Amino acid sequence: MTPRDRFLAVLGAGPLLRGDAIVVLAGEDAEPRLAVAAELLRTGGAPRVVVTGGKHEPPRWLGAEALRVKLYALGVAPDRVLVESASQHTAEQARAVVALASEHGWARLLLVASAYHLPRAFLTFVRALHDYGGLIRVQLIPVPAAHTPWWGAPAGTTETRLALYERELAKIEAYADDVATYEDGLVYLEHWEGGR
Repeated sequence: MTPRDRFLAVLGAGPLLRGDAIVVLAGEDAEPRLAVAAELLRTGGAPRVVVTGGKHEPPRWLGAEALRVKLYALGVAPDRVLVESASQHTAEQARAVVALASEHGWARLLLVASAYHLPRAFLTFVRALHDYGGLIRVQLIPVPAAHTPWWGAPAGTTETRLALYERELAKIEAYADDVATYEDGLVYLEHWEGGR
């Protein structure tokens, strides 16, 4: 089995733990992510939601400010939502959220992303943690917005989520400067599973 195979097998297999914040990545397919975040908040998964990402080109891309309003419509109280709207792509989102985690002293983040985007998002956050010097101080819990059909296309697209998954895996290689390696992702996950 390759490191990629191992990482993909392990990524979604851990326990869902309580966190300090639920992180929702704005962008394509954001509304299913919001539904997962609202449910996590409602059930005590974390006391707050951070929506991150400023790119706003409906219907495909919804920025953090638009997502804030949608969270309110889902019954989330305004004082439980933190918005980061300066970032324009996943690497900037990761760096911004890692800085927020450091500023607020958050030790565990529930990272909500579409299932097809989660491997790259997770590895991008691991890289941002490494670059920020907080790699082993913040635990990322991957939470896939997996209630969406793999053979369906997100709003504003014609590609299925399965096709988008294939593209995301290619982006892990293409964006190597901003993304941790599969090996680094495995080391990170093993560290937290082992409680080291």
